[in-house]
Amino acid sequence: MNIVEPIHAVAQTRPDTAALILIDGKPVSFGMLDTLIRRAAGRATELGLQPGTLVSLRIAGGDEALGLIVALGLARAGVVTCDPSIPTRYLSAALVMPGEAGPAGLRSHALDAAWLTGPVAVMPPHPGGAALFRVFATSGTTGLPRFCPVSHATMAARVAATGHPIARTSFAPVVLCALGLDGNWATRVVLATLSGGGTLVFSNPGQLRRSLVEQRVTSLMTSPAVLQAILEATPPDAPRPPALRSIVAGGSRLPEPLWRRATMQLCPEIMATFGASETSVVAMGRCEDLAPVPGAVGVLEPGVEAQAVDATHQPLPPGTEGLIRVRTPGDIAGYLDDPEASASSFRDGWFYTGDIGMVTADRHLVIAARAVEIINHGGMKISPRKVEEVLLALPGISAAAAFGVPDRDGVIQVAVAVVAAAPIDRPALDRHCAAHLGPLAPRIVLQVAQLPHNANGKVMTQTLIELAARAAPGTTPGTA
Repeated sequence: MNIVEPIHAVAQTRPDTAALILIDGKPVSFGMLDTLIRRAAGRATELGLQPGTLVSLRIAGGDEALGLIVALGLARAGVVTCDPSIPTRYLSAALVMPGEAGPAGLRSHALDAAWLTGPVAVMPPHPGGAALFRVFATSGTTGLPRFCPVSHATMAARVAATGHPIARTSFAPVVLCALGLDGNWATRVVLATLSGGGTLVFSNPGQLRRSLVEQRVTSLMTSPAVLQAILEATPPDAPRPPALRSIVAGGSRLPEPLWRRATMQLCPEIMATFGASETSVVAMGRCEDLAPVPGAVGVLEPGVEAQAVDATHQPLPPGTEGLIRVRTPGDIAGYLDDPEASASSFRDGWFYTGDIGMVTADRHLVIAARAVEIINHGGMKISPRKVEEVLLALPGISAAAAFGVPDRDGVIQVAVAVVAAAPIDRPALDRHCAAHLGPLAPRIVLQVAQLPHNANGKVMTQTLIELAARAAPGTTPGTA
């Protein structure tokens, strides 16, 4: 089955039901969405994009609704979309925003309105099934890009097992997915919403709170960092959004101070979820129910297996800490063209998440730490090395160490310690980092005489975390 066929089925039975609510508030019906998807598929054929070929397409940012419709049209035509960070050697073409230059030596096409006004595809959809649907990028456990090839059948299994209230309601949900639509979880949310006849609401960072109210959103899918931004934009005495029934946060641990504020100001049903680009949703649960189990990130979803194992890959008894491995209905078999990483992360039918933790007798998944230190700012992950390389490119900085430090809500903020002979020019540093790191530019910058090292020559990150917590108001000591 092609992943767009359930959307077509809804369009056949409820063509006038709103499938999308655009940023300007205008609805797009299922009947019109089905037509637009077929137009995008026709445009792909017109441009000579062949089934099975890989095309880079960034959905998040810019016009997300256009990007989503084009991605679905390409899927209908059997063309595989990929995260733009994928090496160009895998690509047959790139879709770029109008006026942007594509990668050198690669055929590029503008992502513009022509995709929605061209010929309507008359051929049946590509069979899908075992054929690739999309290749997702993941930071993995090392911070280096890895690429997860997901077939139509695998994504269908993930949608069927989607662990959030969308799949558990007796009514058609109205969903705002404040995640950016490039990732695996956001894609599952979108497809589950549309396949079930629900409505997907588009918004932007400046109007999320207003969209929740005006569009009568029933389910908000978000990250801790975005949830924090919504709360900061919400007056303490503002009434709760009237239709909002649940908030599901993923990407990183949802800190207790943050979900308790959300319970008071937005809605009482706040849920945490845990998963990976390599898998279906692994675990989820109501934050209130998880609170008595320290470190719990959720309860294992139906059909999911998880174990803590020792260094020899032997399962440990419930409640015993070890390396976490999981098996879900939507697992991939390995990374794209990366046998070494695949052999490390995929063993004997299990995916090794790179987390240290335990599984309790009542199926609570507890995560104690990451096996490799990755800075995780509200679900956006970055290698400390990448941040340090950006800083070391600035004249005068001789050493740098990047790390994460929790703020007052427990959301990890990117922090850096730098060594420089003269006082640093903070505005220039901020501009440089923003240009190269975007939303993951450091919020906390410390200038130190030297970086603290232990006897083995390694930077003592915990010392820097505590220093940053003292220096920056609203942060707290802890392990990033």
